[in-house]
Amino acid sequence: MSDVYLNGEFVDSDQARVSVFDQGFLYGDGIFESFRSAGDQLYQFAQHYQRLCQSAAALNYPLPYSQQDLETILLELKRRNGLNDAYYRITITRGRGEIGFQRKMDDGDNDLTCLVMGREFQGFDPVTYEQGIALQVAQTRRTAPEAISPKIKSISNLNSLLGKLEAKAAGAFEVIMLNNKEHICEGASSNIFWTKDQWVFTPSASTGLLEGVTRSTIIRLCEQQLNLRVIDGEFKLQDLKFSDEVFITSTSLEVMPVVKVGDFTINQGQVGPIARRLRQQLHADMGKA
Repeated sequence: MSDVYLNGEFVDSDQARVSVFDQGFLYGDGIFESFRSAGDQLYQFAQHYQRLCQSAAALNYPLPYSQQDLETILLELKRRNGLNDAYYRITITRGRGEIGFQRKMDDGDNDLTCLVMGREFQGFDPVTYEQGIALQVAQTRRTAPEAISPKIKSISNLNSLLGKLEAKAAGAFEVIMLNNKEHICEGASSNIFWTKDQWVFTPSASTGLLEGVTRSTIIRLCEQQLNLRVIDGEFKLQDLKFSDEVFITSTSLEVMPVVKVGDFTINQGQVGPIARRLRQQLHADMGKA
């Protein structure tokens, strides 16, 4: 058992309750952020808070929490649960409402549901980083940005779930999702990079991807720590075939090397040095090294 923060109180997770009329439950009307801590450092939290505000503004949520408010809540949750290298998730929904999109939004109405959870970060088997993983190309296409803005990190994430189900059915670790123009976009829950010589490539925001905070950090580390030029743009699957390395990134994956994409093998199935070095640099940036 552990404590969570729910609507102004720290409660035992087994006792936490959300209304069946919550708009997040009924309609997926909610936003979230996931991030890490190392020791007393809430890693990159300012960037995650900025994106939370961006998502809230897009859905017209009157976000009542400042960055300092949430930092105080997170550090108290860390203390209560004895966390060190932790993984956190903040979920905010529009709160209790009505069935049929008839929620009453009076002036000053500010009864959002806010849930903050934290647990010790478990990570992945170290062997996975040594051997690399396989990606499958998903049949499901990434939702077009004209339909739903990728700047909203929404709990309504069926598109990614369908991608994950495809990965499971294919026995792959993750999928690559293309957009409706057949450009490489991202994974179901990750961003993708590949290298050729001393160049690093990644899809641009124009493809409709979610600009992950870890993605931004990896771009910074490539350029500042490894002296590698990062090029973003619109690419097709064949651009991966002759790459030296492929890797995916996220808060939980960190830098995960890829040795197979669909039916073709990357770097003769061997994990390359850039992915290894980037993960080391990421740990140093987190204060873990």
